[in-house]
Parts: sequence; C-alpha cells; structure tokens
Amino acid sequence: MTTNWMKLKSEQSCPNCSYSIYSSQKLRMLALDYVGVVGCAALAFVLYLNTLNAGFVYDDRRAILGNADVTGAGPLAQLLQNDYWGTPLTDSGSHGSWRPLCVLGFRLNFVLGGGTAWSFHLINVLLHGLATVLVVHVARTLLPTRAGVWAAGSLFAAHPIHTEAVAGVVGRADLSATVCCLFAYLSYRRHMLHRDWHSLALTLLLALAALLCKETAITMLLLCGLCDVLCGLHVKHAGDDKHRLRSLSILSVALLCAVYCRLSIVPRPSTAFSAADNPTAHESSWWTRTLSYLYLPVANFQLLLWPQHLSFDWGMEAIPRIRTLWDARNVLSIAFYGILLAVTCKGIRWRCTASSSVDYAAVASISLPLLQRLGGNSCQAWHGLVCACHHQLKQQQQRSSLQQHKAAAISSSWSSCAASSSSSATATSASESVLVICIAFLVLPFIPACNLFFHVGFVLAERLLYLPSVGYCLLLGLGFGRLWQRLHSSVHRQLLLCCLGLLLGTFCLRTMQRNRDWQNEEQLFRSAVAINPPKALGNLGSVLSSQGRYEEAKQALQSALAHRPAMADAHFNLGIVHQQQQNYSAALPCYRRAIQLRPQLAQAYLNLATTLLAWDGGRHEEAAAVLLAGARLLGHGVRDRSAHEEARHNAYLQLSALHRSQGRSQLAVEVLNEALATLPLERRQQRATLHQRLAALHVELQQWQEAEAQQKLALQLQPSEGVAYVSYGQVLARNCSRYAEAELWFKRAVELSPLEPSTHHHYADFLEQQQRTQEALAYRLRAAALAPHNYALQSAVADALRLLNRLAEAELWYRQAAALQPQAAHAHANLGAILQMRGQRQQAVDCYRRALQLQPGHATSRANLAKMNVNIDAST
Repeated sequence: MTTNWMKLKSEQSCPNCSYSIYSSQKLRMLALDYVGVVGCAALAFVLYLNTLNAGFVYDDRRAILGNADVTGAGPLAQLLQNDYWGTPLTDSGSHGSWRPLCVLGFRLNFVLGGGTAWSFHLINVLLHGLATVLVVHVARTLLPTRAGVWAAGSLFAAHPIHTEAVAGVVGRADLSATVCCLFAYLSYRRHMLHRDWHSLALTLLLALAALLCKETAITMLLLCGLCDVLCGLHVKHAGDDKHRLRSLSILSVALLCAVYCRLSIVPRPSTAFSAADNPTAHESSWWTRTLSYLYLPVANFQLLLWPQHLSFDWGMEAIPRIRTLWDARNVLSIAFYGILLAVTCKGIRWRCTASSSVDYAAVASISLPLLQRLGGNSCQAWHGLVCACHHQLKQQQQRSSLQQHKAAAISSSWSSCAASSSSSATATSASESVLVICIAFLVLPFIPACNLFFHVGFVLAERLLYLPSVGYCLLLGLGFGRLWQRLHSSVHRQLLLCCLGLLLGTFCLRTMQRNRDWQNEEQLFRSAVAINPPKALGNLGSVLSSQGRYEEAKQALQSALAHRPAMADAHFNLGIVHQQQQNYSAALPCYRRAIQLRPQLAQAYLNLATTLLAWDGGRHEEAAAVLLAGARLLGHGVRDRSAHEEARHNAYLQLSALHRSQGRSQLAVEVLNEALATLPLERRQQRATLHQRLAALHVELQQWQEAEAQQKLALQLQPSEGVAYVSYGQVLARNCSRYAEAELWFKRAVELSPLEPSTHHHYADFLEQQQRTQEALAYRLRAAALAPHNYALQSAVADALRLLNRLAEAELWYRQAAALQPQAAHAHANLGAILQMRGQRQQAVDCYRRALQLQPGHATSRANLAKMNVNIDAST
C-alpha cells in the first residue's frame, strides 16, 4: 500500500517522469508485438521447409504442367476465358472454377522460376507466412490480450489442416484468397475508425482480388459488414450512424454485383459432377442427402479439432452417407448446430443489451462538472445513478495529461473492440461481439462449399478449410486469453502454457509428418489407403505402372477394383499394365470395360486398337473401327480437354498409318483431312503434325504440289521449329533432282534447333541415303550426345558404325543400348547380331536366347539361331 502511495506521489510530483515510464512501457509492448509477429511467421516458414524439395503431385500436374495458360503456350487473354485448369469455361467438361488472378500468378512463377517445382513451393510457403502475420494482426483487432493473439497466430502457423493448401501447389488459390481477404478485413477496420473513402475503396479492391483467386472469398464483404454492425458501435464520431449506413450500403451493392457477375456473366458448369466426386449429390433419397450434408460441416470441424486422419481425396465412400435417423452421427450434428446457435444468439443478445444500455462515460462527462460545482469528487453514486467509471475529480485533474499519453499508447498498440470502452458493460458486450465475429470467420467462408445450398464437385476438401481455420484459431486464442486473464497464479499460468505448448508441439509434428506425404505421389496415395481405398489404390497403381513396377501396380489396381468395381480409370490402368507385360488377352477386356463405364475415354479406344493389332496382326478392320470411333468422340463432359484432344489426334494418326500400311494411301489422306477439319484450330502443333503426315502421303502418291503445299502449311504453323524444316527436307529428298534443295532445309533445321536430337538424327538419315556414311556418323554421335538415354539414337550410332565396319565400337554402342532397355527383345537381338558378326558365337547365342525369353515369337532371333544350327529349346 505504501508502494502504491509513493508511486502516486512521484507521478504527481513529476509528470515528465511518469510520461517517460509510460513511453518505455509503450516501447516494450511494441517490441513484444514485433517479437510475437516474427515468431509466428518464423514458425510458419520453418514448418514447411521440407516441402521445398517436393515435386508436382496429383492435381499440380494438370494445373501447372498441363495448363497452357501457365506454361505460356496460350495467349494471355485466355486467362479470362479458361477455368483454373486451362479448360474453356464454355466447355462441357469445365469445373467452372474461374480464378484468373491466381493463374496469372502461376504464369509469372513459371516464367521467373523456369518451371521448377521448388519455386512454386517457395511462393506457397512465403504466402503461408504472410497469412500468419495477417492473422496475428486480425487477432490484435479482436482479442483483448497479447497471450490470446500469440496463441491464435502460432496455432494458425502450425495447424496440420493447412498442409494440403501449402504443400500442394494448387492450394495457391486458397493461400492467395486468404491473404487478400485478411488484407480487406484490416483495411475495412481502418475505414471503421476514420470512415475515409480510401480505405473503403481499398477494401473493395482487395475483396475483388480475393474473389479472382478463389470463389469462396465472396463472403468477405459479408463478414466486413457484420463486423461493422457488431463492433462499429464502439467507435463514436459525429454522424457515425449515417456513415456506417453508407458504408454498409456500398458493401451490399458490391456484394450483389459480385454475386450477379459470378452467376450470370461467368459461365457455370453445364454437366453435373460425377458420382465418385460427390456421391451424396446423386443420392435419390432427399432424407439421405439432407442428413449427410448436415453432417459434413461436423466432419470438417472434427478435422480442425484433431487433424490425425488426412487424405488428398474424400470422395466416393470416404465419408459414408447417413441413411437413417438412428445413425449416431446425427447426435454430433445436433450438438454442433445447437452449440453454434446458442453461442451466436448469446453474443447477439449481449450486443443488443449493450446497445440499449446507458453510456456511463457520457454520463460521467456531464456529471463531473456539476459535482465539482457542488463540491463533490465522485460520480459513483449521484441521484441514485450507479456509474462504473469511478472517476475521481482531483485525481483526474492531476493526472489528465498522464491519462492522455497512456490512452494514446494503448490505442496505438491495440485497436480492439474489447479495449475501446472504459465501462464494464461495454467491455462485456465487446467480448461477446468478438465471439460472434470469430464464429463468422469460421462459418461464412465455408458456406459456399458446404453443399447445403448448391452442389460442388467434392464432399470434403482440406485446402478449403484454410480460410475458415482463421476463425477457429481466433476462437482458441479468445478462450486462451480469457483463461490467462482469470488465472492470476503463476503456477496456473505455467500449466496453461504447458497445455498450449503440448498442443502446438503435436500440431508441428503432425504438420511435418504430413508434409512428407506430399513429397511425391506414391507417398501421398499410400497415406490415404485407409481413408479412401479405391481412389488411393487406383492412383497408386497408375504411379507404380509408370515406374515399371508392374506386379505391384497390378496388385494395387486389383485391390481398388475389389473395393469399387465400377472404376473406369482402374480398369484402364490395369489394361496398360497387362499391355506392358505383353499379356494382350488380359488387356483387351480391361479396355473394353473402361469404355463401357466411360464411353468418352478416348485414350482407351486408342490403347484397345493398339492391343488388338499386337495380339492378332490380322484384326486390322476391327482395330480401324475402334480407332475411328475414338477419333470421333466429342468428349462431352470430359474434364481434361487437353488429354482428350491429344488422344483423338493420336487416334487419327494411327488410323492413317494403319490404312497406309494396308496400301490404302488415299483413305489415309481422307482420315487426316477429317482430323484437320474436326480438331481445334488453337492446337497448332497437332495440326502441323497432321500437315506433315499429309505431305508424306502425297509424296507416296507422287502428288508433289500437294505435298509441298502441306509442308508450307506446317511451316506457317511452326515457323521457328526445326522439325517442320526437317519434314520439308524429307519431302524434297523424295525427288532425286531436289537433293541439294533438301539439304539446305536440313541444315536450316539444324541451325534453328541445334539442341534438338531429332534434327541431327534425320539429317543423318538423309546423308546415309546418299552413301555419305562418314558425315552421317558425326550427326549420329551428336544426336546421341544430346539424348544419352534414348535407346533409338544409341542403336542408330551402333548401326552407323557397323556400316563402316567398325565392329568393336559398334558392339560397345549395342551394349549401351541394351542396358537402356533391358526388357526389350530387339535390343538383345541386335547385340547378338554384332557378336555373331565378330565371331563370338556363345555370347551371340546367349543374347538370342535372352531375346526369346522376353518375346518368345521374336522372328530375327529364331532365324539367326537357325542359321547357326542351334537347337531352339521350347522352354526359352
């Protein structure tokens, strides 16, 4: 008590010293704020450092590598015409996800980073760090204690639910939208204080930017308006109600315009999402749909509470549908909505009570002068009116300047609703308003993706919880801050810090563990087998097949089909595995089943025809019919339009090659002309290839003018591509009188594309036709050096050395080629042939036998063994 009195006396006697004390306190508080922000941002950055060496996984391949809007293959104006995946918005297979600003960011990232995956991941990590900083600033505008602010910021930085948005490159849309939304909120908070036009215009601009990054950001304007209604009453200015009404009107008009433009001007998907993506949407029972969709927000909230089980995909039956009222999950739904409604109603009731209560600060400002004239020194009990301000006149007169400095310091460091009033009633109402706003941060951004008002293309997506998790972390921070205020014992506060540290430590470990799942596709798909077995195993089989691990791929795909037999992709990928193992009789029914389940799968038609020809060379007519059917598919409802058009293009090429091999060159010309008439004009490279094939056919038909005209059309489509000049040279080389002119075109191709192996290879072919084998060898070696892992080019060098009778060197090149393709029968047969020429009989026989083991019907190996009088064992 003595200490307080001495302190009071010192403050009264030396106001300058008191001012310096409060100045030092202000500096210390600002330093603490700075340390807290930096600490939260550093935590967010460090936790995701192990994502920088990850590659493009899952949706990243289509959104980045296969998207012409990102790679720069398409014009910049197409950003406004295509969806997030590069498909035209008017296309029947478009998702309708229009995010041009995010795609533009991808395009800049691709140009500046050279298309490397680490540059994309680095930007994602930096955006997460920036979002964490903004969450801390948002918490400072709402939460009453620094402890709560730091708790909210650190939890947001470490929450494992953010892994998909940060570690997956396609999560850039959620990161960018969240950053813009938080900036918009902070800008509107400034507008609430000053009611200036600049802050309001910046808010609208940032909200528009967020909407151009992600559709769910459209709710940010609604959240800003709600915050103005709940918290704006704490900021008093002359005519503030009129200014608030004006601001809310502008926000409402902007929101309505945004909704109208998004629903009316921007095209929406014309086809329903598949049953695999959102099975509940295809459920015939209204009761089942309602109960299932009411449970989905509960499932999302469970992931926020305890993110132990995470998956890249929650489609199919990962979350079983609720078909009966007696399902135990309905209890969770009732409890969730009941608690949410009760807390919201409580906050609104407190807000309404506070808005109708007496403003004691205003009463005190009137009563104090009256009391002073009457000789009183307090307004605590004046005419029966109880005032909570506890103003003492003498102390107020003595410390007026000190209070002003202190108020300025508090105002500069914290601008929260709870700290903006001096009365306890206002503080209580402000605290309840904060609770409602935190719930709004949690609920409003999730509404567009909840399936309750309209169906979306997924059941649950973890990256969509990135923005709603801001509200969740604010709620935890609010609760932590209230406990911190109520616990005055240091032991209790240390215990509370230990609980927070334990939660943060658990979240950090889970985040780092989950980041490793996103390192590559195999780990990602294996991590989801327990949650979504059919989708995870089907995708895992496709990855293993691409790596040549055919037995593992077959086992995974068969397990996927055991869980869900009607998976077209799994049947198709299983057919690829059988085809790669040359088990054509098993591949055929897989492709046919895939076509039956998905009639628009053009690649299945292409593979089916290839398998038919490989299994039975006499089934040309059936294969031709299959190729024609696949080439003429319109692809209605196909998601990956680029892959579909590529498959159609290849089907036309193979069909023309099939007719050409049967001596029906004129029919092959008609097929290619049909391809040019049906394929999109913007696919310049494919059309150039078709013109080149047509030129080759016209040469065979000795239609020289038509051939040259087709080559000129190809050159117009690819004026800077060496391959077009190579094709032109090949056409001219068919005419012996134009050899010199053809060689000029070959040389020009080499000049345009000096690092393209195929140009050197084809020029070498031209030189060998003219018996210039020594010159041809130099270009063969150059092509092989540019593509050291290309089997065909290595074999071509060996062939060239054999023609020059340099057999020892040829053997070395044949061995190198066989090492590149150890499972290819012809590679061992070629090595056996050169060994036979060098007199190494036993080694040659071993090579031929190895070729027959890989391909029992290999004709060359059988013929050479017969010439060597070697008995062919049937077991080989």
